Amino acid sequence: MSDGAALRCAALEPLQTRILNRWEDLAVLEPEWRRMHERCRGRLFSSFDWLAAQYAGFGSPGELRVITIWQASQMVAAAPMCLIRKRFSKLLPFFRPRVLTGWLCHYAGFFEFLATSRETLRALLEAVCKSAPRAGIELALFRVCTRDVFATRCLRIGGLELWQDRAQGSSIAENLTDWDSYCETRSRSFRKKVRISDRLLQEAKAELEVFQSQDTAPVQRMLVLSQRSWKQTSGTGLAALQGGSTFLHELWRRLAARGCGSLILLRAGEKDIASFCAVRCQDTWYGLFSEFDEEFSELSPGRSVMYRSLREVISQGRPVRFEFGRRTHYLREFETGSYQVRRLRGVRRGSPAYWLLKLEDALRELTGVRGLLPNRKPRRADILAGGKGRT
Repeated sequence: MSDGAALRCAALEPLQTRILNRWEDLAVLEPEWRRMHERCRGRLFSSFDWLAAQYAGFGSPGELRVITIWQASQMVAAAPMCLIRKRFSKLLPFFRPRVLTGWLCHYAGFFEFLATSRETLRALLEAVCKSAPRAGIELALFRVCTRDVFATRCLRIGGLELWQDRAQGSSIAENLTDWDSYCETRSRSFRKKVRISDRLLQEAKAELEVFQSQDTAPVQRMLVLSQRSWKQTSGTGLAALQGGSTFLHELWRRLAARGCGSLILLRAGEKDIASFCAVRCQDTWYGLFSEFDEEFSELSPGRSVMYRSLREVISQGRPVRFEFGRRTHYLREFETGSYQVRRLRGVRRGSPAYWLLKLEDALRELTGVRGLLPNRKPRRADILAGGKGRT
């Protein structure tokens, strides 16, 4: 019997909620999570491999709150979440009240609710509202689409007042069949930059190395390169994060074992100058962990490894959908489309957090700023003097 037929037969079965507070309880449900994730057409950041690697690197005891909905012994909806308490400031040892937030990597990722139908999604969101503490929920990056409009309406019905910030873009490239036809859709300046990049790399005798096995040596090389990146100085690089090495090793071990990853290193002489990781989930490839050595900035190693990596993925010979992550000035050259994500905060009406956000709204009316205050991350231009140099 197919999954769809099984669900129809179980239509009269009541929906049950289970909240998993320990990783061991979720680990034994790995086969069930994978089946549910595939039925929901979930993305990389809610896949079991991603969650397992994230817990290995960044998990803390007592934080986990994975809310699941079951019907006739089948998992039909889930929200990978956790309870966290953030500091008011890096300089002051004071903490905000606990909030229920999406279980995201400290480095990258978008949150999503997984559900096989509107009914199961409605039940999941009711459970989320009931599980939320008085300080409410905070979803760091939440995709803006029709389904999520339904989700936000259910959260409001559940008693939460919602605040959202301005939409951010995420770059994608779709229906990629071969590199030449893709380049024909790009601008003249894009094609010129590709030619210049190829020439500079050829003069520098740079070589591209692609790894798909479970060997840990290229992973370690990638972490060493990350320590020479501007992201190390800003504290946003993978090597700069406590647990980042464990996270990357565990993620690569799992994805390489399933044939779903390509780790790419660009090498000039005896030194790695740029790295990139492309991993596949369902029918979509995701670009992750782009790093480069500032010493070789004249070669534009960040952009160059992106060209070469995308070419490598497309050469596999089947239609490809590629997600680049958060939209940046140079990723716009690669995209054929984009979608929007928002940061969402939901608090119970009448709670202290509710009145605090209301006060912030009143202050913003005076300044003309709308939505939540931005979570600004350091950029390369902030790290380098005057923002000079290519990426």
